[in-house]
Amino acid sequence: MTDTSDQKSIDSFRSSLDANYEWPCLFPFKFIVPKAQTAAVLALFDVSPSRAKESSSGRFTAYTMEIEVGSSDEVLAIYERVTSIPNVISL
Repeated sequence: MTDTSDQKSIDSFRSSLDANYEWPCLFPFKFIVPKAQTAAVLALFDVSPSRAKESSSGRFTAYTMEIEVGSSDEVLAIYERVTSIPNVISL
């Protein structure tokens, strides 16, 4: 369950998205993914990453992908799916 402060953060992010993007649009998603979670994260998307950069230690990869989305709610839903995978950092 989302607590009040989390809901305020989500609402603020949604407002910011709506103020700065015109829907539909290509939206840049960025994630830092541990090697062990790469397949799980990439399986969530129908597109290949536009950029992938491995960390100097080789333990993580930073992925950037631009995805056509129709609304701020769609952006939030994608972030929510990714946060269900442990140790992934969304930027």
